[in-house]
Amino acid sequence: MTLDLSRVAFEDCARDAEFMEGFELPYEANFARWLQHTRIEIGRSSARNGKPPQQERRPRPESLLPLIAVLPFVQLAPGEDASPLGSLISEELSRSLSRSQAFTVTSYLASRQFDLARVRPSEVSAVAGVKYLVSGSVRANGQVMSAEIELHDAEREQVIWSRHFEGPLPDLMAGRSEALCEATRQIGQTLVGEAVRISAFKPLSSLEGHMLLMAAISMMQEMTADRFGRAREILKVLLDRDPKHPLVLTWMGFWHVLRVQKGFSSDRQMDAGLASQYAGAALAADPSFSLAHTLRGAISSHLLFDFDMAQNSYDLALKDNPNEALAILLKGATWAYQGHPIEAVELTDAARRLTPLGPQKYYFDSVSASANLSAHNYDRALQLAERSLQANATYPASLRTKAIALQLSGRSGEAREAVQNLLATSPKFNLTQYHREHPGAASLEGHEWADALKQAGVPA
Repeated sequence: MTLDLSRVAFEDCARDAEFMEGFELPYEANFARWLQHTRIEIGRSSARNGKPPQQERRPRPESLLPLIAVLPFVQLAPGEDASPLGSLISEELSRSLSRSQAFTVTSYLASRQFDLARVRPSEVSAVAGVKYLVSGSVRANGQVMSAEIELHDAEREQVIWSRHFEGPLPDLMAGRSEALCEATRQIGQTLVGEAVRISAFKPLSSLEGHMLLMAAISMMQEMTADRFGRAREILKVLLDRDPKHPLVLTWMGFWHVLRVQKGFSSDRQMDAGLASQYAGAALAADPSFSLAHTLRGAISSHLLFDFDMAQNSYDLALKDNPNEALAILLKGATWAYQGHPIEAVELTDAARRLTPLGPQKYYFDSVSASANLSAHNYDRALQLAERSLQANATYPASLRTKAIALQLSGRSGEAREAVQNLLATSPKFNLTQYHREHPGAASLEGHEWADALKQAGVPA
């Protein structure tokens, strides 16, 4: 394998940057000589081109996301110590966990050097800077894979979660193991749930930043006003610690967007203005930050109905991070508002494949349900809306999509029942509000949806 340096862009001065230091590498002495020579050559090249050796660095605020390492799994089958099964399951878990926006996962290439049979969790934490460890064992019995998976608090050296999982071995080999998907879901739920639990009884000022952020992200998904409001209190504590932290500023902006979407806002324009201020502050701190560009796009598409500006913001987000799942999702939703249902379904499906673990999954399913509704895929829209409601039973957008899909499918009795549930959650909802506040209300499909809601019992 050859590294083509002409295709590599460095955020920091390449002469001073770390590159695979600390790895156990074959021919380590040769690698060290190559690395030293390459750094010198890059420095000379910069000087010849008139570039300063120290380039302007992208801002790097303190990370508020806890770091997780997935350690190599032990292969239990006798006589198969060289089997790749342990490494395979560790790599797949690393990839699955990395989809979360609530924590950061170290590269498996970095974590595979540790073995809990030889080192203590606190030692791994001290060396790698990780807060949590995932470890376990795996065995193959014919075409069935079974695994024991544990989640450790590395600093306290405590096992905080442990489960047994089984699944078809061919699915694991093909990278589509349902057992590992369920394991990653439970790990995410455990970490976020622990953060919410601790934040409920300990003084916020005493908690670590990552604990506060996980709790805030989770509580922002709640449909009770007091729990939703608590998320803002937690984010305010983080902002008091670092008023220019782009991640905290961005989530504070999203809080105002969600406040409107959940029906908690008494002043839509005020929330839109505050969300815009937080987006601007986040981008002032980090002009390329993908999640902040996504926030600006959400404000444009969902609150201001400026779809062209929204698409531009989503494109900027994806330029910085092509796998920014929320940008892909909302870009798809905006295509639906602009009358491009095929593109909407494609993008929202792609976003769900990158869906963050934990409390935001209902939102991805809800937006994807609406995209399928715009494409007249009523059965699929119902399926996704129901899945969203299983996780968040009172989310208005999912209830609305469900009612429309049922009415347009000729199931008027069920549609009326869905509308009653919607009105129980949002008593002030009516067709006037729908026309005024729904981004897609002015489209051809939007008029069809309004008529379906009227037939199902939504008042004028």
